[in-house]
Amino acid sequence: MSLIEIRGGAVTYTRRGVPFVAVRDVDLAVEPGDRVGIVGGSGSGKTTIARLMLGLVRPSAGDVLFRGRSIVTGSPDELRRSASLVFQDPNSSLDPRMRVDRIIAEPLRRRATPVEIEEALASVGLDPQHARRFPHQLSGGQRQRVAIARALVADPKLLVADEPVSALDVLVRGQVLRLIRDEVTSRNLALVMISHDLTVVRELCNRVCVVHDGRIVEAGPVEDVFQRPRDEYTVRLLEATLSL
Repeated sequence: MSLIEIRGGAVTYTRRGVPFVAVRDVDLAVEPGDRVGIVGGSGSGKTTIARLMLGLVRPSAGDVLFRGRSIVTGSPDELRRSASLVFQDPNSSLDPRMRVDRIIAEPLRRRATPVEIEEALASVGLDPQHARRFPHQLSGGQRQRVAIARALVADPKLLVADEPVSALDVLVRGQVLRLIRDEVTSRNLALVMISHDLTVVRELCNRVCVVHDGRIVEAGPVEDVFQRPRDEYTVRLLEATLSL
């Protein structure tokens, strides 16, 4: 049984009173311990697919199942307890009025012990003194480490990372990617990595889905898709990556 599955998923938004289909006819299954990259250009629909997977948007067609049970017709509570999201920009995803210890404890929905906070910080390479700091007192890389600690503190089964390093400089980006890889491996998490950067997906994922115009146009093992692309859009993405 898949951990999470989208069957024939579609999402329609309304822009200035006009319907816009952001995602259409998407089939995607993520198994326990799987590492799936979702790649595509800006506006391709990859982030909407992630939001659909997490129950943050309701499908206009199709279904989303968590451990075989629909979260569309049933309750999404089990999914929300078992899935975490790391956002692109820690500047906007961390409450600037909260100290780090409270930010990390948010998913627990209870008061965390000092030991739990210290262990969460240590797991992402931060010292105990960071617990009493505010986000503006941290570097960009430290803020994203706090965001990862918050995502992992409740021991999720699924981690969705939406462009988690695009706002970081090159050196810090490598550190954060290695941190995500190591935590996913040691905890045996399922990972869904949303990215426009194919090198990130190659480093962290074993499967990839290429999204264009709201559809998955190609999917398969990372090396198969990258070395022998079949869809013209995948070829263009690879060529753009190689030309950088």
